Amino acid sequence: MKLKKVLAAGIASLMIVGSAMTAVAGQWMGFGTTWYFVKDNGTFAANEWVGHYYLGPTGAMLTNTWTPDGYFVGADGKWIPNAESGDVHNSLAHIGTYQWTYTKYTNGSIIYANYVDTREVSINADKTLTVIQRQNGIGGAVSQLTFEGTNEYISVINGLKYNFYPITGELVVTDAQGTEMHYARKMFG
Repeated sequence: MKLKKVLAAGIASLMIVGSAMTAVAGQWMGFGTTWYFVKDNGTFAANEWVGHYYLGPTGAMLTNTWTPDGYFVGADGKWIPNAESGDVHNSLAHIGTYQWTYTKYTNGSIIYANYVDTREVSINADKTLTVIQRQNGIGGAVSQLTFEGTNEYISVINGLKYNFYPITGELVVTDAQGTEMHYARKMFG
C-alpha cells in the first residue's frame, strides 16, 4: 500500500513537471517590433522555418523579403504562397519608402513639398499592401490597399487610388477630386 502511494506521488510529480515544461515549450517572444521563437530546449530558432514563418541568422523573424530557400514572407512575417507569380510578384516590387515631392491639383497648379511626408509600403500574407503615412517622422494614418490591376491599388479605408510606376520609382496617390500627390521612391532609409 505504501509503495502505491509513493508511485502515485511520483507519477503526479512527473505530470506536474511535464505540464509545466509544455507550457513554456516553443513560444514566440517579441522585442519591440522584432519577433523570435524559443524552442522546447530554451534556444532561439535561427535559419529555419517555424510554421509559416522564417527565422533568420540572428533568430529574428524575417519580414518583407525572400527567404534563403526562395520563399517570400510579408510584412507580418507569414509566407506568401505563389509570390513569384504574376501580379503578386509585381506587388513585391512596390515595397519601400516613398517621399512626397509635389501635389498637382485638378486646376493644374502644383505645390512642392514643404515638409517631410513619406509613405512606407509593405505587403501582407493575404497579398494586400499596407501603407503607413509619416509626417516629419511621426506615424500617422495606416491604409490597407487592395489590388485593382497591374500597379494599381485602392485604399479600403478612404478610397484613395495608388498608382505605382516602377520604371520611374514614383507613387501617385489620387483622391476622388483628381488631386494627385506625387512621391519619389527613396533608395535608402
